Amino acid sequence: MKLRRYTSLPILFDMLVHKKITLLDPASWEDRNDSFYVEKYRELKELKTVLAICFTTKPETFHHWKVFAGNSSGACIRFNAAKLTRRFQNSPDIRTGLVTYKLIRDLKKDKPSLDKLPFLKRRQYADETEFRILYENKTKSFRTKDFPLDIGSIERITLSPWLPSSISKTVKKIIWDIPGCAKIHLIRTGVIDNSVWKKIANKID
Repeated sequence: MKLRRYTSLPILFDMLVHKKITLLDPASWEDRNDSFYVEKYRELKELKTVLAICFTTKPETFHHWKVFAGNSSGACIRFNAAKLTRRFQNSPDIRTGLVTYKLIRDLKKDKPSLDKLPFLKRRQYADETEFRILYENKTKSFRTKDFPLDIGSIERITLSPWLPSSISKTVKKIIWDIPGCAKIHLIRTGVIDNSVWKKIANKID
């Protein structure tokens, strides 16, 4: 399975320089329904902290770029799921899983269990096909939590379609100059402007 994380260049640089991946407080999420369910889970489980990081399991789409990385500083990191999650497997405070998407009427008929709340979203978000890593702590409160990142788990980094080509060359050089990152596969997405796609039309008589 491939996991894609849409983010910004500053966060990407921080991740690569410090070889870390950061889980955050869901209170900052835009989907208030989603963060409410995670908070309710934290309360009912009597936890001090629940942090998360979210990925999509879906191939690149314009929707993901526009919603999660919708400007020239956007980036998409594609991870090998097995290699990435291996770093979390020995931690008793970690939960991982795919998100399930439900309609309100579904939940009214079949009330979800407590353990499913952090992995449950409304059906309107089903296009995200999300995978989550959760960190839980019963005794300490954290707003963020860093975990070591294996650079080898990164299969490819894709730069924003709104990033000018000339600047993308500079960004690629900056990333390749970071220690341990010289072999990372870097491209600029052609999702909104692809020369091969255009050539096909040019060959039509």
